[in-house]
Amino acid sequence: MKISSINASTSFGRALTTKEKAEFQKVQEQARRQLDLDKTTATIFDFSVPSGKNDTGIGTSFSPQAQELAGMLKTMCGVNSIQLQPQGEISNMVRSPYSGTSFSLGMHIIDLNKLNDEAYGELLTKEDLASPYMNRASSETTVDYNNVFAQDGQKAMLQKAYSRFEQLDASSPLKKEFSKFKKENEYWLEKDALFEAAVVKIGEGDMKKWPQEYQDVYATPQGNQALIAQLREVTDEKGNNVVDFNEFVQFIADKQQKESKANFNAQGIDIYGDCQIGFSQKDFWAHKSAFYPNYEFGCEIGDGKYSCWSPAIDFSKLNGEAGELLSNKFDLFFKRYNGVRIDAAWQLINPLICEPWMRHGQEVKDLNGNKLGHAIDNQPMVPNGGRKIIKDIILKAADKNKVSHDKIFLELLGGKSYDSLDAVKGLGTTLIHITRYGSGDWGRVRHYESKSENKYQNMRPGDYTIGPGTHDNESLIEQAENARDRAWYLAHDLHLDAGKLQYSQSALRDAVFAELFTTANQFATLPDILGSSKRINTPNTTTDNWVYRAPKDVERKYHENLSNGKGLNYADSLAKALKAKQYGHASYLTTQLERFANILREKGPMTTEEADKVFSRQA
Repeated sequence: MKISSINASTSFGRALTTKEKAEFQKVQEQARRQLDLDKTTATIFDFSVPSGKNDTGIGTSFSPQAQELAGMLKTMCGVNSIQLQPQGEISNMVRSPYSGTSFSLGMHIIDLNKLNDEAYGELLTKEDLASPYMNRASSETTVDYNNVFAQDGQKAMLQKAYSRFEQLDASSPLKKEFSKFKKENEYWLEKDALFEAAVVKIGEGDMKKWPQEYQDVYATPQGNQALIAQLREVTDEKGNNVVDFNEFVQFIADKQQKESKANFNAQGIDIYGDCQIGFSQKDFWAHKSAFYPNYEFGCEIGDGKYSCWSPAIDFSKLNGEAGELLSNKFDLFFKRYNGVRIDAAWQLINPLICEPWMRHGQEVKDLNGNKLGHAIDNQPMVPNGGRKIIKDIILKAADKNKVSHDKIFLELLGGKSYDSLDAVKGLGTTLIHITRYGSGDWGRVRHYESKSENKYQNMRPGDYTIGPGTHDNESLIEQAENARDRAWYLAHDLHLDAGKLQYSQSALRDAVFAELFTTANQFATLPDILGSSKRINTPNTTTDNWVYRAPKDVERKYHENLSNGKGLNYADSLAKALKAKQYGHASYLTTQLERFANILREKGPMTTEEADKVFSRQA
């Protein structure tokens, strides 16, 4: 085995130079082969992507900054796949991406800067991009939803672009692309746009407050054609046809999504979409005959209370409307992404259906705005123990789009997860696990791969992917503040000093990361990778949620955090994982990895550009 030599004059305390990055790449590739690593995944929300020069207050995976971030994560952290969280439509009132639409992409993640490009017909001018909206975000590290949804915000900018799009010749390349897009998305596109027309016509965004005849436009699969014809003619305050405008927005979002996927793939990075189990009001309205009229998916939160999430599909209609809805939903996801994470997948196997509580005609909510209710007495039974949906709908859609089954990540955490495991055995899908609640006999890599009657054990390394926590958990920095009890098993499994792990939060965090690389597939959230203490989501709360943004100078901040013992020091993780496999013994390869780890730990030039300048002067 030959390993590229490292310049003996290398000094510690800085970012890697361009030359050293290339050397590190060779070393890490050899380490990955020895460790049999497969998928190393970064969990990223669009809104967390660093912004560019025109800052609207929110990030997007469609931007050049997302590609730059991905390149850094691939080089410095071994990331070869990115799990993008749900990309559907949201509102300023309901910001959770898990409340978004199943089919329509959110206009808030469209990169407006690209609309100045020739490929987009220069639909926005440089003067447009200099507007106040593009330059008044209140913070570089916190999402500014108020700016995004302002009267002159994202929608207003897209209305400008649409007015110019309307003036293009019908034979223009962009107009031809648009026509093709509409044909390919007939199942959902017009219905979603008609919902927006109803919002404008009635003057109310909450469908439950509409006149009943408008709530019931799609109470049957064929729909109320008379009302549909009326809605097709609705115009907005700027005189735009609402249906046409919203279809245009979806076209632009789809075009950018395809481009970003191609760019990620060109870097050797797969993109996973997050298929939320829930449905939005728009989904419910457009496919109403596929849902229970008054029931919702939910989960128990204690004291006999249940949190009601979203409309629940009618499982008795899997051979009809509900099956068609699910088939089209998963088909679109497998078209858009290289793989899919299925949120709360147990709901498709052993669903928990709730009925929201009502008081004086209003839904009962807690202080955080969460809808409350109770579980219905007769829970639905999914045919064939849940395997029908997994095999006949999800895997069939994957096969149709040539997506391998190991690129389907099933979140079987919480709820009825344990009772759902039998339904996915032998299907080749990948289960998601976390070490957040790890202990001597639970939640550790050795636990999952050990022999037992427990359904969560007897796993092969490729059967699952594991991370410190999901977007719903505390950051790793917060975890390490109260996790001394994890020191013993981490020290035992990795052949480390237990005392050091108990009394050094930095050492404990490094060990948590290292454990992930002792098995084939691992993931971590962007804040954990970059060394941030910020949470993405605190469940059952609405204040200061879904607002984490990586800083514009993300490379510098990442290296600064590494020098302070925070974030993923990939070289250190690989070295520790290799030593664990070698019963604590060092090797030439671990020695090289440790040298790189030390370079990244201390003070010095914090970007590759700065390191190149410093060391070119010394050469």
